[in-house]
Amino acid sequence: MKGVLSATLLFALTALVLVLLRPLMPVDETRYLAAAWEMRIGGSPWVPHLNGALYGHKPPLLFWLVNLVWAMGGVRDFPARLIGPGFATVSVALTGLLARRLWPDSPGRAGAAALILAVSPVWLLFGSATMFDAMLACAVLLAMLALWSAARNPRPAAWAALGAAVALGVYAKGPVILVHVLPPALTLPLWAGADRPPARVWTRGLLLALLVALVLVGLWLVPALILGGPEYRTEVLWRQSGGRMVASFAHQKPWWFFAALLPLMLWPFGWTGPGLAALAPRRLWADPGRRLVALWAAGAFVAFSLISGKQAHYLLPEMPALALLLAGGIPARRWTGRDLWLALPLAGAFLGLAAAGLVPALNRLGDPLPPWSLAGGGACLLAGIAGFMRLRSAPVALAALPLALMIGLHLALSPLLFARYDMTALGRAVAPFDAAGIAVTDGSYHAQLNLAGRLQNPVARLAGPKEIAAWQQAHPGGLLLDQGAGPIPGMIPVASLPYRGGAYTLYRSQEVAP
Repeated sequence: MKGVLSATLLFALTALVLVLLRPLMPVDETRYLAAAWEMRIGGSPWVPHLNGALYGHKPPLLFWLVNLVWAMGGVRDFPARLIGPGFATVSVALTGLLARRLWPDSPGRAGAAALILAVSPVWLLFGSATMFDAMLACAVLLAMLALWSAARNPRPAAWAALGAAVALGVYAKGPVILVHVLPPALTLPLWAGADRPPARVWTRGLLLALLVALVLVGLWLVPALILGGPEYRTEVLWRQSGGRMVASFAHQKPWWFFAALLPLMLWPFGWTGPGLAALAPRRLWADPGRRLVALWAAGAFVAFSLISGKQAHYLLPEMPALALLLAGGIPARRWTGRDLWLALPLAGAFLGLAAAGLVPALNRLGDPLPPWSLAGGGACLLAGIAGFMRLRSAPVALAALPLALMIGLHLALSPLLFARYDMTALGRAVAPFDAAGIAVTDGSYHAQLNLAGRLQNPVARLAGPKEIAAWQQAHPGGLLLDQGAGPIPGMIPVASLPYRGGAYTLYRSQEVAP
């Protein structure tokens, strides 16, 4: 398992570098830590809240873990930001372990699968973020390990472990874990082979797993539904589960969205001849292990393609499945100049950085990328191409490409990310007005300032001149943030701070403004 350990450490170090090269990103990362902050300052540990309102979009596990970290070392962003990457790191190790269980006669496949996952650009990007998907991927991997164990030796403990893994997934991101786990669980007779358990044993085992999952989830869900009231029950039981399956309320994308992302998810190992050959239907059905992994990946891919709401990170739990399949087609030769087309994404990124000063979108931001970051990012990309050509081991050489791409782009864009997406300055600016009242005029406010300003009170969201006037009268000493061009009657601008592609202008009443 030396290869698995090396890949796990490689991902952990790379994820740490990526976390250091970017701020806490709005609106997702800031929103989730804001919910944890609200839980810390007096909110219910059972029913998450965000900006003073019930937050039934996500279960509480991430918020609990963030508060556990804060309880040990104080409220700081950096330690809390290591929770998501920690789960992603464990998932890399679990991928190697699952490969060892599926193919015990091919010990080298475990290290190969772990390496492919560890350097995947999609896994590096979302696995290093403060989100729920790496936690969910960890739960799915545990479920696959339990399902394989139950198929080989259908003991009650294996089925109970499956139920516990499903419960962990529900705590991590909700009942969506069933989309990832049910296809291989319900098709066990198709992939398990001649040694599969009898139908009655398999059925009883699934019922036991379901019972264990319901009991474990009920430890949180029952008190939460009681304390949260009718609004929270509607949000959790319908809107965030069945409602999303029928018609998504957000992130609607066409059915082919994930198919269009598939080349990026497969790069670079899936772009090689042996990698593509490993995904051939004949190879996918060659043994029980490959059948299990193929049904796991294909089931979630088809299900999410049919669901209207789609985001790139929704298939993060299937990245280990792709790594396991691609590990069966690792190339064994050294790369030559004819293979440089595999580095096309790096070449495109390098040309983009070289022309960064000419890109209108970057010029409009008013924060041009400094020469040192462009040079550092470009040098990293070139180093990746050089490593691809010079390293002796073909898998390691191929892994140099996505590592260089992710680190190089983060290094080049880091000044822009901190200038435009870091909420620290805005948080400090609004913090003194917490008691007097803070309001924003954009209805899409997602609590991105609540943690940065350590706010104790909700930020009011105003829509239209009447609401602004009423709020101004009720909060004469308050602070209003607006992303429009102004002016606002009865108020004068006192500061302007950059935010993403624009800026927040800070307004105070004419009577109190300096």
